[in-house]
Amino acid sequence: MKRLAVLVILVLTGVGLQVQDAQGTFHGDNGRIAFRRFFNVDKTWGAVFTINPNGTHEVQVTNPPFGYVDRNPDVSPDGERIVFEREANDCGPACFVDDIFVVNSDGSGVTRLTGVGSPHGTCRPTSGTCNGSPAWSPDGKWIVFSRASGPVIDGFVQRQAIYVMRADGSDVTRITQRQLPATGEDTDPQWSPNGDQVLFQRRNVRTAEPIDGVAIWTVDLRTGHERRVTPYPLRAGDTPDWSPDGRYILFHDNVDRSDVTANLYTIRADGSHLKQLTFASGGVIQYLGSSYSPDGKLITFARRPATGGDAANAADVFIMRVNGTGERPVTRTVAYDSYPDWGSSDDD
Repeated sequence: MKRLAVLVILVLTGVGLQVQDAQGTFHGDNGRIAFRRFFNVDKTWGAVFTINPNGTHEVQVTNPPFGYVDRNPDVSPDGERIVFEREANDCGPACFVDDIFVVNSDGSGVTRLTGVGSPHGTCRPTSGTCNGSPAWSPDGKWIVFSRASGPVIDGFVQRQAIYVMRADGSDVTRITQRQLPATGEDTDPQWSPNGDQVLFQRRNVRTAEPIDGVAIWTVDLRTGHERRVTPYPLRAGDTPDWSPDGRYILFHDNVDRSDVTANLYTIRADGSHLKQLTFASGGVIQYLGSSYSPDGKLITFARRPATGGDAANAADVFIMRVNGTGERPVTRTVAYDSYPDWGSSDDD
């Protein structure tokens, strides 16, 4: 995709100069679903798995040591690689890993992309650099991700912004939060299928209003212009995803509120055509992170309570039609399965 390469050059030059002055589903055949599974109730150990949409042939792809969680998997456009975040949760007092890795879909070739010079990590509680929420560009040559950096000031990290880098971890460039002190914590980016925009979740901090407001935003990679997509009362986000045709954004409401119901919605990037897909109520059922299928006809998502576990400590991966009908489970475990991403088939 030559056009995408041109757009990224604009990010690295034009938007980068503006800084000095002041991760979607892509169209294709449906392949396997990648997701994160916790191994323990404390959620301090977990790995990336893949599974067929019909629930068969489950495979553990990553094998993190005890105390690490491999989360936020995103399948490359060709279905051959998975980029993910590895986070240290219970691996000792000198361990501060929160970095981005890539692995082949068969589990081989695990490669660290960020924090390469610091094997024990730099994501300290009050300072350092933490990297996460990675997602591929449409041509598989770039990765967009979130980075928190600097000391904690006034109760907030100095800056949490969206960055892009090459798929080998080089040429890291910031594309949001160009001024300090930052007024938003930007996470969960996804590249649009045409390569023009990146969507992300922003939480208001410091002087931004409304206080603690959460919404989905987009940034235009040609101009750097940012636009809020969802209304603040929805508290929308948590790994939002573009439809393969780029027309809609998929997300759930009530982000970070474990005691209330959460449902799935779609909306256009201009903020129009908001549509609710699921209608759980009563504060028990929560629809979580979600992803379109590459053919654009289905959606995969996590939901709790699970079909086979404790309501508070288990979730399963499901699929349904894009209109919200035909919901059925893909996994049925006592574990906590979530953050699914639907990859393309790598069959010729």
